[in-house]
Amino acid sequence: MSLKKFKLMGKLYLYRLNNGIPHHYERLHDNSIIEYPIVEEYKLKWKLNLLLFIVTFATTTLFAPSYGDTTTDIIINGLPYSITLMTILLFHEFGHFFAARRFNVKSTLPFFIPFPSIIGTMGAIIKTKSPIPHTKALFYIGSMGPLPGFIVSLFASLIGVYLSEVKQIPTGDGIYIQLGDSILFSAIVHLIHGEIQPGLDLFLHPIAWAGWIGFLITSLNLMPLGQLDGGHILYSLIGKKQRYAGWICLFALVALSFIWPGWAVWVFMTLFLLMVAHPPVRQVPLSLKEKITGWLCMIIFILTFIPVPVQIG
Repeated sequence: MSLKKFKLMGKLYLYRLNNGIPHHYERLHDNSIIEYPIVEEYKLKWKLNLLLFIVTFATTTLFAPSYGDTTTDIIINGLPYSITLMTILLFHEFGHFFAARRFNVKSTLPFFIPFPSIIGTMGAIIKTKSPIPHTKALFYIGSMGPLPGFIVSLFASLIGVYLSEVKQIPTGDGIYIQLGDSILFSAIVHLIHGEIQPGLDLFLHPIAWAGWIGFLITSLNLMPLGQLDGGHILYSLIGKKQRYAGWICLFALVALSFIWPGWAVWVFMTLFLLMVAHPPVRQVPLSLKEKITGWLCMIIFILTFIPVPVQIG
C-alpha cells in the first residue's frame, strides 16, 4: 500500500471517528483494503432465549419418536435424540452468531422454536440488528451456520446409522412412516448396512433420526433463495445473478410438489422470497479458499436435499 493511500485512509478514519462513525479496516488477500463500521457494544438479552431453549429441549425429548410405556421410559429414550438435535441447532445458530460478531454485526442470541410434533421443534433463528457491510461478511455469516451444523449432523448420522437395526417392515393396520433419503444419508446407510433386502427396512436409532433432520435443516437453509443462508452465500459468490438460481429453485419445487405435496408450501415461500430481491451489499472479492468453501456449501445442499422427505403407509 502506498504512503499516499495510507494517509488518505488515516484521514478518512479520523473524519468518520470524529463524526461518531468509527470504522474497522482489514487487508484482503490481494492487498486491497476494506472497511466496515465498528458497532458499539450492546447488552445481549438472554432470558427469553434461555426459556425457549429449555422448552424446546423438553418438546424434543417428550415428543421424539421413541418406545416406552411410562414417562420415565419416554424421557430416557428421547434424550439421545433431543441432545443430538439441540447440539446440531446450537452449532448452526452460534456459527451465525460468532461470524456476525467477527464483522461487528449486531445480532441476537438464538431463539429456539418449540413445536409439539414428531420432530419437537421448528428449528432456531437469530436476528441481525445492524446492516451487513459487504459480501465477505455476508459470506461468513451465511456459511458459518450450515457448515458447523452439517458437520455435527454428519457425525450423528454415522453414529446413529451404525446403532440402527434392519428389521421386517410391519404389516397390519398400523401407521408406518417411511423417511426419504438424501444422497448422502443413503450412502451412509449403504456403507454401514449394505443393500437392504425387500421387505426389510432400517429402523433409525434416535441419534440417526436427529442426524437425518440435521441434513434436512441444512438443505432447506442452503436453498439459494433471498434471505436464506444459501441465498447469502450465492449472492456473495455471483452477486445479483443469485436471483436466477432462485427462479430455477422455484421451478424445481413446483415439479417436486407433484411428487410430494409438502413442497407446495415451499413454492409459496419461494415466491415470496423472490418478490423481495436480496438487499444490495457492497461487493468485496472473496479469496480462492472462500470461493471453494462457498461452492462446497452448494454441493452440500445437493447431497443433503431430500426430494420426498416423508411417506406414510
